[in-house]
Amino acid sequence: MIWRPRIYGEGRLERLFGLYSRKAELAAVLSLIILLVHWFFLLWFSISRLGTLDFLRLHYTAALGIDWIDVWWKLFVFPGFGLATFLVNAVLSGRLARSHRLLGLVIMWTTVFLEVVFAVGGVMAVLLNG
Repeated sequence: MIWRPRIYGEGRLERLFGLYSRKAELAAVLSLIILLVHWFFLLWFSISRLGTLDFLRLHYTAALGIDWIDVWWKLFVFPGFGLATFLVNAVLSGRLARSHRLLGLVIMWTTVFLEVVFAVGGVMAVLLNG
C-alpha cells in the first residue's frame, strides 16, 4: 500500500458540499456540531416536560413583551431553519467553490455564524419558558 497525501475534492460529497480545504471542512464540522447540540438541547427540554407543555412562549421583544405564543413543537422551528440553512448553504458553497473557492469558504463560515444565531434563538426561547 502506497501512502499518498489526501487530495481535497476527490469524493462525491466533497464536491457536492464544496469541501476543498481544511478550513471548509472545519466550518462544516462546526456547523454540524452546533446544529446537533441545538437539536439535543431542545429535545431534552421538550422530553423532560412532555405532557405538561400546552403552549410555549417563543419570542420576546422589549417593546411588545411576549409576542409569539404557540404549541410546544413550534420550538423546533429554530433548529429546522438551521438545518435548512446548512443544507442550502453547503450545496451553494459546493457549486461556487468549483470556480471561486474563496466564495465557497465564505459561505461555509457564514453558515457557522447563522447556526450560532439560530441556536441562541432556541436557547433564549427555552430560557423564556424555564
